[in-house]
Amino acid sequence: MARILAVDWDRHEARYALGTTSGGRVKVHVAASIPLVDVTEGGDEPHPDLAGSLAAAMSELKLGRTPVLVGVERSSIELLHFTLPPAKDNELPELVANQAMRESQLIGEQSVLDFLPIDDNPEAPRSVIAAALSPGELERIQRTCEAAELKPARVLLRPFASASLFVKTGAPAEEVYLLVNRFTDEADLSIVVDQRPVFFRTVRLPEGAGEEQATERLLAEIKRTLAAAPQTHLRGETVQCVYVLGGADDHQGLIDGIRDDLFLPASVFDPFEALGVRDERAPENPGRFAPVLGMLLDEATGSHAIDFLHPRKMPQPVNRGRIAVFAGGVLAALILGVAFNTWSTWSDIQSENKVLAKRAAELDKTMKKAAEQKKLIDAVREWKARDVIWLDELRDLSLRFPSTRDVVVSRMSLSPSQSGGGAINLEGLMRGPDILVKLENQVRDRYRRVQSKRVQERKLERDYTWLFETSLSVARRDADRDQSRYVSHLPEDQKPGTEPGTESETLADAGTPSPPAKVKKASQ
Repeated sequence: MARILAVDWDRHEARYALGTTSGGRVKVHVAASIPLVDVTEGGDEPHPDLAGSLAAAMSELKLGRTPVLVGVERSSIELLHFTLPPAKDNELPELVANQAMRESQLIGEQSVLDFLPIDDNPEAPRSVIAAALSPGELERIQRTCEAAELKPARVLLRPFASASLFVKTGAPAEEVYLLVNRFTDEADLSIVVDQRPVFFRTVRLPEGAGEEQATERLLAEIKRTLAAAPQTHLRGETVQCVYVLGGADDHQGLIDGIRDDLFLPASVFDPFEALGVRDERAPENPGRFAPVLGMLLDEATGSHAIDFLHPRKMPQPVNRGRIAVFAGGVLAALILGVAFNTWSTWSDIQSENKVLAKRAAELDKTMKKAAEQKKLIDAVREWKARDVIWLDELRDLSLRFPSTRDVVVSRMSLSPSQSGGGAINLEGLMRGPDILVKLENQVRDRYRRVQSKRVQERKLERDYTWLFETSLSVARRDADRDQSRYVSHLPEDQKPGTEPGTESETLADAGTPSPPAKVKKASQ
């Protein structure tokens, strides 16, 4: 049985758990928190002495060469979500690195980058969560551990470890749920879909505030998280339940607030109870130890989602130079042996046949490799051919949209479709349902299908008294033939190079308008 130490920290305390792992199981021997002591150096402002506080506590454990797992909080890393073309797992590291550097200026070639694929089908577009740690932050973590006489074996992401512990031990029945883990003055909020974490936030709580004020702030942040989570990550579903990490008697005010304000079922999950640790051995605030316990369990099962010391990389290429030297030496020895033993014509022919056979095998391998590369290139080209030119779509949509006096859009999401084209989802406020009918008629054409999911009156509002949700199915336009239709609704004298009949054709293509959405009156 191997001893493992897991440790993480925030601005006020460090937490650790020492345990042993065997056969995919964890036995926790000790778990405790370490208050960070403030020190002053050279007249500077007092600051927490993390290394000194850790060193003092670790000296009593007699760790020796025990491997150490270090958890990193969400605010210390750059986290990205994006979708890549269909690709095999061994092709993802290079694709993820290129896409991450294009999407974030904070990520460079020296950044430590690891990622987690959300789906496993190599024939479909791959959704990925990528996490990047700056070289300076990694060096700071290693210096802190070195000063505390600890040697990190892995550097992991704190929210992933908490979610992994819950998924492996909580046996949740819901497909989509929210995990809430509160620390001293911050909280981790994680949304899990089909037992895979897909969205994370770490929020700050008022420092020194009372329990009631902190609970109100956390409830507000939970509402923001539910509203901010992209529907593409939730696969069109909504959060069905909320689990708060902690002891049986912890966070009762937060549980009641979730049930009363969000109308969602909520319950407490005790991480120590999930691992079979008796109550008398569990420390106070057990929910704060979910990350270190999750790291121990992931180490036992060998399933860390993100590891900045061992990130996913491309497979090392075969050293063809050594193979060529070895093959050349074998061939030379063969030729010399044949020449030394016999000078007959038959021996010369046999040697030539062997050389030709080897060349043919090499050509077969080269052709197979080229065929695989061509297949990948064709797949990327096909994927790009189904893409939508979103800038033109947005410009055309803004030209057709009613004025801000009638409609205000509060939320818009755009997503591609696997079968080509894409979808635009709108949420907003308007003055009356007739504005929505006008909006649908102005936007609908042969390339857009419009459907309003919800129209609801807000009786307590004066100006924008109606709330609406509308979705648009967008078809891709041919670059050579259909791009002019982006301006088909303009007057004839404003269309660049428009031939007669274009406008009537576009109106005809619009088809019969779909029935208006059902109107629901309710108090907001």
